Amino acid sequence: MGAEDELRITTGHREGVLVVTVEGRLDWSTYLRVQDELLDHAGREPLGVVVEIDGLAVRSPVLLVAFDIVWTSAARWPGTPLMMVVSNPAITELLDARGLPRHMPRFRTTEEALAAVVVLRHGDQVDAPLPTCRCQPHVAEEITERACRRWGVSSLLEIAPQVAAEMVSHTDDDTSASLVLRRRDRELSIGVRTSTRLATGERLTLRHNIASIAVCDFRMGETRIGSDRMVLWTVLDIPTGQPAIAN
Repeated sequence: MGAEDELRITTGHREGVLVVTVEGRLDWSTYLRVQDELLDHAGREPLGVVVEIDGLAVRSPVLLVAFDIVWTSAARWPGTPLMMVVSNPAITELLDARGLPRHMPRFRTTEEALAAVVVLRHGDQVDAPLPTCRCQPHVAEEITERACRRWGVSSLLEIAPQVAAEMVSHTDDDTSASLVLRRRDRELSIGVRTSTRLATGERLTLRHNIASIAVCDFRMGETRIGSDRMVLWTVLDIPTGQPAIAN
C-alpha cells in the first residue's frame, strides 16, 4: 500500500490559528472522515482553521465539495473562519474545472491564509456560564438583553432575549451549561453549550417556538464540540436600517 493510499490528517498551531494538513487518498471511503474531523476542529472554536491540501491524491474529484460543506456548517456555528491552501497544479485544475470551492476562501500559501483570518473582536462576543438552578432561562434572557443594548441591536431587543431563554429552557443540563453570544456583520448568534442532545420531537418544538418569537430570518441547529458536548445555536439576521439604542 503506497503512501497516497492512506489518509493522514495532522494539525499544528500558528499565531492562534489551527493549521490542518490533509494528505493521502480522497475518495468515497475517506471523505466523511475529512468532513467529520474538520467540523470537529472548527467546533472547538479556534481563532481560525487553515486547511492545507497540496498532499491530497484526489480519486473522486466531486468529493472536493466536502470542504465547502464544512465551511457552510462552520459558518453557521461557531462562525470559525476556514481557509483553503493549495498550490498543487493537479488539485487546482480539478477545483477550477468544477468551480470549487464555492464558499471557502482559497490561497496559494499558508501565510496568505493566516493573514486573511478575521478574528472577532473581544467586544463582539459574550461567553457566560449559567447558574445550576431553575433560573437559567431568566439569567440567559438578562445576559442577552444587556448584550443587545451594548451592541446597539435595537431591532432584536425584544426578540433575542426571548430566544435565548427558550433555548436554555429546552436543555436538561444543570451542571455546566453556558451561553455564547456573538455579533458578526448583520447577524446575532445565540449558542448554548450543553451536554443535552435534543430528541427530534423536542427539536421541532423548539424550532416552532423560536419561529413564533422571531420576526426576522433565522437559522438554528446543533454542533458537536466533543464526545459528550453540544452547542445548540440560533442565528438571527439583524434587519438593515435599525435605529441605534442610546446607552
